Amino acid sequence: MTTVTEKEPITRFWTNISLIADIARILREKPAGRSSVLEVFELIERLVPFDAATLFLYNKKKDALDEVVSRGRTVNILNFLHFGMGTGLAGWAAEQKRTLVIPGHDPDSDSVQAHHDSIVILPLLVAGELIGVLCYSHRDKDAFDEHRRKLLEIVADHVAISLERIIHQKDLERKNQALSRALEELQEAQSHAIARDKLQAVSELAASVNHEINNPLSAIVGNAHMIEMEAAGVTPAVLDRVNAIVESARRISLVTHKLLKIDRLVSQNYPDDAAETMHDLDKSAGDKEC
Repeated sequence: MTTVTEKEPITRFWTNISLIADIARILREKPAGRSSVLEVFELIERLVPFDAATLFLYNKKKDALDEVVSRGRTVNILNFLHFGMGTGLAGWAAEQKRTLVIPGHDPDSDSVQAHHDSIVILPLLVAGELIGVLCYSHRDKDAFDEHRRKLLEIVADHVAISLERIIHQKDLERKNQALSRALEELQEAQSHAIARDKLQAVSELAASVNHEINNPLSAIVGNAHMIEMEAAGVTPAVLDRVNAIVESARRISLVTHKLLKIDRLVSQNYPDDAAETMHDLDKSAGDKEC
């Protein structure tokens, strides 16, 4: 069985391990973005040389690949062909979920085939689910042999796991934000419902109080007027008391009338106890001047 150490010097083996570890660290610690992806590309180039690289991410809503970052030119060929998840061979590799290696054509060959670079296309998969596609190209016709392809596949696994974590984290953040907004709306709706129920209860109580008070109040006012009509046999001091009764009855009548006009609940501190609150009857009844 051929080992990696038999294919290249031991120092190169540990250099590759170190580069892969650095790539994993950047993907794990740094925020996702163009700069961090380009930094990863720089390390990958030291691991496996390439002339250009492109990262595509799979957009579930569009069911297609979106180009996110390219170093150099965009790497994809046969863009006139459309596959299930995108155009070109990147779309084919995404749909088939298979690594695709296209050796370059030697321009010194006698073949009439046009020269093209070597290309390797690696689908980014986590538990069989497509995350995106990584594409590399190199001018040398045998740039991506089996050993280098395996190195790129190891890196692709790290990239896929990191991207999946980032995508799920952003999705979770969006869901949490939506849940927070829904909770705020629910709490606001509950507050409105409680206030509405309280207002309805106060209105019903006000109608009952108005009915129960007005009946005896009418009797009080009526009897007071009867006493005033018999003023010949009543002393001035008694008339003053009768007038005070009539004035107090009028004030009570105004209060019960305001109770019927309540359309909102406005609170204020109780006059003799700042810790207690009471409803401001004038403001609750819509009398803004009071």
